[in-house]
Amino acid sequence: MRVNVGSLRPVVACLLAGFLVAGVAQPAAAAPRRAEQWYLDELRIDQVHKVSTGRGVVVAVLDSGVEASHPDLRGQVLAGARSYGAAGDGRADEDGHGTHIAGIIAAKASGDGVDGIAPGAKILPIKLRKGTGSNSEAAVALGIRMAVDGGAKVINMSFGGPGMASPQEASAIKYALDHDVVVVGSAGNTANGRNTVSSPANTPGVIAVTGTTKGGKFWSGSVRGPEAVVAAPGDSVYNITNEAGYGWGDGTSDSSAIVSGLAALIRAKYPDLSAPSVINRIIRTARDAGPSGRDPQYGFGVIDPMKALTANVPPVTSNPLLGPAAATDPDPAGTGGPARTGGADEEFDVTQHGDRGGPTDQQVMVVGIGIAVVLVLLLGLAVFLIWNRRRYRREAARAAQIPDEVLDRVTPGAPPSPDAYYGQPSGYAPPPGYPPPPGHGQPSGYAPPPGYPPPPGHGQPSGYAPPPGYGPPSGYGPPGGPPPVPPTER
Repeated sequence: MRVNVGSLRPVVACLLAGFLVAGVAQPAAAAPRRAEQWYLDELRIDQVHKVSTGRGVVVAVLDSGVEASHPDLRGQVLAGARSYGAAGDGRADEDGHGTHIAGIIAAKASGDGVDGIAPGAKILPIKLRKGTGSNSEAAVALGIRMAVDGGAKVINMSFGGPGMASPQEASAIKYALDHDVVVVGSAGNTANGRNTVSSPANTPGVIAVTGTTKGGKFWSGSVRGPEAVVAAPGDSVYNITNEAGYGWGDGTSDSSAIVSGLAALIRAKYPDLSAPSVINRIIRTARDAGPSGRDPQYGFGVIDPMKALTANVPPVTSNPLLGPAAATDPDPAGTGGPARTGGADEEFDVTQHGDRGGPTDQQVMVVGIGIAVVLVLLLGLAVFLIWNRRRYRREAARAAQIPDEVLDRVTPGAPPSPDAYYGQPSGYAPPPGYPPPPGHGQPSGYAPPPGYPPPPGHGQPSGYAPPPGYGPPSGYGPPGGPPPVPPTER
């Protein structure tokens, strides 16, 4: 079988056009960093941001400082302070840890960048040390007070040590709680040789956060203990680093930052809600993932930001993490305990809070690309069919030796005119009102149609005689002489 290569050129061109459109309209391929942030999808952050972005809330990051010049943190970082006795503010980070934590909380993607949990929040960096190393108790205690006095409504402490908080650290934490500040701390990592919840996260009133993996399972690198309050993603958390970089973090430091971002979302959504009620809302809406009630791994459960923002949770008057009942009571607020729903949202109507459960931007993008490719291919197919039909007619006309100008006068779908290129069929009279075509005489054996004289040069068909057995009546002849007289007249 031979293939007409020329006839395939339009199809190839259309296919190439479709692929070019698909290639141009692939922003997902141009922004791979957001695709690495699996934890944002598990927490439904795209939908959460339709309800709250943390706008107007100040989150203090007590850490190694924050690189405020990072493209994804521009405009997000306040001046802050240094609590280790040096002059200057908190907008410098030789270690990179504090910048990574700040990005998890409040990064704003700039082009091919990453997203934070609360991109509307502001970061107040409190630099606890210079370079790498450990933090002194005095620097931590002073840093907490600096954060409160600097206007922070949430304090994140992604660090820890063995034992309990020092008296000055405990006093500073009480200062923060008394000033209506939500304090969040990382539970600790087994890689550091610990097997119990670290200080200052284990201080009563602080939200101690353990880690989970993709899918919500307990992360093996996280410590556990009765002081655990909630769990959040802590395995392979992708976000920014210092020197305008990006990278992964493993640890409850990242888990703590995620919960601090959630606290900022709640405080922005409910600006009149007290810190104890914010804490209560976080633990009340957590998805109970371990044994029923509070357990050493997940605490009250894995955080659910959408439910924390939209569920009907009554306010409380005191911190639910304080008091003897806080260690074991799964329902410190007396409202029915954490729901074991597996992430379902049957307790509230999401549509009342701006969440329509619609597709994500990436899904819309993929659907749009698919529609564009299909439209381009359909258009290309239509062009090819029109072109191919015309080519076929031209080839047929050339085979019949019909001039192109005659072919162009033919209206598609209508019979050709009598004078186009069809001759008079043999044995048929011309249509009424049309003379016989030149060179064609009257068909032999036929008389002209009624009302038409014989064509010039045509008389009675030759060789025509009466049928056998037909002739003049017998005894009949031409009359001769006078007519006979009737008998009555004789």
